[in-house]
Amino acid sequence: MHPKWAGREIEINSRVRDLALTRKMIQSRASTGKLVPVIKGVYALPGARLRYRGRCRAATGTVSERVVISHGSALALHGLIRDPDVVHMTGESGVFRDEGRRRWRSENFGFKVVRHETRSLPPEHLTTVAGIRVTCVERALRDYASTADPAQITKALTQGEKIGCFCWDQLRNLVAASNGHRGMSILLKEINGWEPCFADASSDPEIDGLRLIRHRGLPMPEVNVRIGNYVADFLWRHLALAVEIDPYGTHSGLASHRQDHRKGIELEAGGLRVIRFTAEDLYGHEQRTGDELEAIMKQQATLLQRPLFPAP
Repeated sequence: MHPKWAGREIEINSRVRDLALTRKMIQSRASTGKLVPVIKGVYALPGARLRYRGRCRAATGTVSERVVISHGSALALHGLIRDPDVVHMTGESGVFRDEGRRRWRSENFGFKVVRHETRSLPPEHLTTVAGIRVTCVERALRDYASTADPAQITKALTQGEKIGCFCWDQLRNLVAASNGHRGMSILLKEINGWEPCFADASSDPEIDGLRLIRHRGLPMPEVNVRIGNYVADFLWRHLALAVEIDPYGTHSGLASHRQDHRKGIELEAGGLRVIRFTAEDLYGHEQRTGDELEAIMKQQATLLQRPLFPAP
């Protein structure tokens, strides 16, 4: 199949007139394999490989314009999280009349659609991404919090801040107006606890490390700071302390090992104490890692005769 056709869907409800095909003609082509069913009412050309946007377009093609992509699916389209396994859609109460399961699952393309109903979906909560009807980032974050864990929320907030696609004040106002909505207490806690240094993190393990430091009530570090020829993951200047996060799979091979070794020596030679934590430390022994980091920071403060927290 020519690449220009990859991922293109043919939607019965809105395109059948443009294609000049009757329902019978479409069914005939589907039965002979010239059209491949995606979900009820939506077809793709043979050999098409639907990316996530294509799946979202297929989902919205089965419903009225009052239904939009929402929750984690909207955040994925906005670029805040990775593509989820399912497609989330939201419409006002009563908009989903067809309760048949087959309509909301694609056997040929291996995904399903999760439907959500809401009492209110005002116009200011809606927008479009690549021609797809979606909720705005603030509304998507609010809905996402109903199913996401705190770490996932922090990472979505961080990515949103990095690309500058939402307003913190509007998000706070929406959360305040959503009292009683599932997940609001967790979302509000993550909003209030978010630190600017999160935006300097370059990986999920670094964000998880920062969340651990915040949870322990320790001073937050500078993140990804260039020192000479190298970049320190975390740096506390007043304690002359650097922490490196080495998750499994990030560094591999003899060359990477030598570079990490050389980096540690040069940072130490520059007057820093360098500590390394692995993925096992971070995810398998969180309590122990937090205790050790706190002890090391207090040792540095005592050794240098400086306060644990830097002066304002």
